[in-house]
Amino acid sequence: MRLQSEIEPNVAPVASRRASSVNRDRAFTPDEWAAQLSAPPELSSCLIDWRSALLRQWRGTSPEMEQPPLDHHYVVQHLGGAKRVHRKGEGSAVSAVVESGALTFVSAGTNFRWRTEGPIQFAHLYVSPELLKETAVCLERPLEVQLIDRVGCRDPLLETLFAAMLEQAREPGPLCANYMDSLLETFLMRLIVAHTNASVRPPSGCEILASFQLNRVIDFIEAHLAKHLALKELADAAGTSVFHFSRAFRNAVGETPHQFVLQRRVARARALLLETNLPVPLVAAKCGFNNPVHFARAFARLVGTTPLRFRQR
Repeated sequence: MRLQSEIEPNVAPVASRRASSVNRDRAFTPDEWAAQLSAPPELSSCLIDWRSALLRQWRGTSPEMEQPPLDHHYVVQHLGGAKRVHRKGEGSAVSAVVESGALTFVSAGTNFRWRTEGPIQFAHLYVSPELLKETAVCLERPLEVQLIDRVGCRDPLLETLFAAMLEQAREPGPLCANYMDSLLETFLMRLIVAHTNASVRPPSGCEILASFQLNRVIDFIEAHLAKHLALKELADAAGTSVFHFSRAFRNAVGETPHQFVLQRRVARARALLLETNLPVPLVAAKCGFNNPVHFARAFARLVGTTPLRFRQR
């Protein structure tokens, strides 16, 4: 039985090799490369306004694929069943049987031809080199961190985090971007520790926000509970980078920014339910919940009862 692929042939015709040499002249963006593929992605995080990274999923593209050098690193999650992946380009050729859920790491600036024999279904997570360096700094790793070249490797934690990001992008809920940022932070930390050239070193000290930074963040949150709060906006309010902020905030408060914001939204909702006669859906909207069902679930989880019953009591 002939299978299909995310990847490309062992021997490329002369025209293909010429195109490949042209591709090496500059780095392509993920969008430019996506426009060259034989089918558009069936899922893209662009639709949920998540800007920390880019997540896309494809199905049914051509089994042969020319990948130009990109300005982003990317991680592939192979989906849909076991397959054989062939890769030619920089370094030695690779031909490997890849299980469903397994991961492949591709560094920015590399150029490959891929061919897959098997089911055509895969997802790409694109991460900028700057973001990877920023995460490495938080972990006190070298700035010039390099991904280890691996095709079809297994890492249960990374696979689970990747699948969780795909699920969230497929069915976004309240605070979707914040939740995606939390998943991405853990994903990148694990990626750096387990799949890069960075040596494992314990942090020399505990990162924490200064009191004036924490007060600015809390004031910003309270003033903007009715709208979507991106992690970058909170980091900007504190005057820090996104990944330094996330860890420093957790060390200062004892919970993640996502958990803290959710608790403040529910606290605001409790006050509105007690002090006003606003309909429950309007209370939800004023507290930053776009979906009344999601609001009811979050409220019940933190308060122990539904918004309507809380008001009746």
